[in-house]
Amino acid sequence: MQERHSEAALMQETGVLVGLDARLVHALQISPRASWQTVAPVLGIDPVTAARCWSRLEGSGLAWVTGYPGRRLLERLVTAFIEIDCRSGSVEAVAQALAAVPQVATVEHMAGGRDLLITAFVPGLGELSALLLGTIAVLPGVTATRAGIATRLYGEGSRWRLRVLTAGQGEQLRTAAAPPPRSGTAVPLDGTDRALLPELSRDGRASAVALGRAVGLSAPTVRRRVGRLIADHDLALRCEVARELTEWPVSATLWASVPAERLPEAVRVLLTLPEVRLCSSVTGPQNLLFTVWLHTVADVQRLETQLGERLPQLVLRDRSVVLRQTKLMGRLLDTRGRVTGVVPVDPWAGSHSAGA
Repeated sequence: MQERHSEAALMQETGVLVGLDARLVHALQISPRASWQTVAPVLGIDPVTAARCWSRLEGSGLAWVTGYPGRRLLERLVTAFIEIDCRSGSVEAVAQALAAVPQVATVEHMAGGRDLLITAFVPGLGELSALLLGTIAVLPGVTATRAGIATRLYGEGSRWRLRVLTAGQGEQLRTAAAPPPRSGTAVPLDGTDRALLPELSRDGRASAVALGRAVGLSAPTVRRRVGRLIADHDLALRCEVARELTEWPVSATLWASVPAERLPEAVRVLLTLPEVRLCSSVTGPQNLLFTVWLHTVADVQRLETQLGERLPQLVLRDRSVVLRQTKLMGRLLDTRGRVTGVVPVDPWAGSHSAGA
């Protein structure tokens, strides 16, 4: 108990997640649905302590586990990065309206070049057109939109880590909670799978019993389905933490141009940088978009200098610092980045009976 009080005092003093809290979040970043019986021995605690610690973090809106379309599924969906300009004084109202849309996964307030940047998942180009013209463009206060479509997503937030556990602890967790191997050709998603994804967006650690109750299946069947979705890369899971509690409170998105034949090399280098959270090739005037987490705003310039040295073929065309996030992969956030609610990510909202 004394350790918990000292950790709480240190977090209040430094503003950074520390001690068991940080180790637990890192453990769930490695294995988001691992049982407390699996996680606890790696951290040197008992399962009850692990569960209580997580309940406190989650209940305070400081950390959470969420599910969303995985790599294979994203190849069949359309991912769009949509820039939105708004009339003066209307940005907050537009952001709140967009946060309520299930196809909109993330809503960010930006400094420079655009008022809002959103990430959306939809089944196809027709649905993207409907989202742009029938939902976004008609919102009071919206003056312009520009959409870049992801042609390939090379890396996203599930790869980011707090980096407080040892390499040995990380390997223990990966080994103990490894998903079952893929068995031949991936199974196409059916309506039940597509109903499970929003439930896992709501709570990535929801029990098989709770998930089964939501979609009308038995717990063993849910366990098999979730395991298959993870193994087939149709479902991605990640443990997030309020960014103000990390050493990287500043986020920025950068747009760059790279010759097509040099793009694979540029992506390889970018994905080695610990600051990079997301990296995607996109349509539009620039063919590469990536998001970074940084210690300070000044680090944007430092990173640009580093990129110029390591990737002379990459030309930065634009950059924009995130002022705040209204929604992050389904979670509604306050001005400090703490969870206040959830609008589950659902690319097929209103059409779960249609074929996958």
